[in-house]
Amino acid sequence: MQIKRHVLPVGIVALALAGLTAALDKDSDVAREPTGERPSIVFVCQNGVAMSVWSALTFDRLAAERGVPLRAISRAAAPTFTRVPLRMQLALWLDGHRVGGYQPQVISAADVRGAERVILIDTELPLSAFTPGAAIETWAGFPPMREKYFASRAELQMRVEALVERLAASRGDS
Repeated sequence: MQIKRHVLPVGIVALALAGLTAALDKDSDVAREPTGERPSIVFVCQNGVAMSVWSALTFDRLAAERGVPLRAISRAAAPTFTRVPLRMQLALWLDGHRVGGYQPQVISAADVRGAERVILIDTELPLSAFTPGAAIETWAGFPPMREKYFASRAELQMRVEALVERLAASRGDS
């Protein structure tokens, strides 16, 4: 009897998770690549599944609100993940972001050449992506997003907002 009582709740949870996974994968805010139509900002974190993804999505929203004609993409410094972990997808979803079928990619020299600015978040640029004269900014000292999502998000929010403000001011946007 004990086993039967737990089958229904476990089944419901499994169906709910399957539905949530499908909903998280349905639409994507990050399924894009630089098009060359306008300069880009490339956010890079170690794994390309948390801080850089959140920063790129937030940057795009804030830049659009301020009329800054730039888009952001997310990249990894190392090939450690093939997709955003479900826990991170859920956290991003709760913040209004969708990752859909986004798959992290390691930053390349082409990404760096095509970027107006590369933001390294608690990581280093891989040697394979090094490009002389590239505009690279390093942000350091963030709590790990997988362990301290809200603290990390708050720190990133301040940095992304300041970046958008600097870019808007440099372009003469109001």
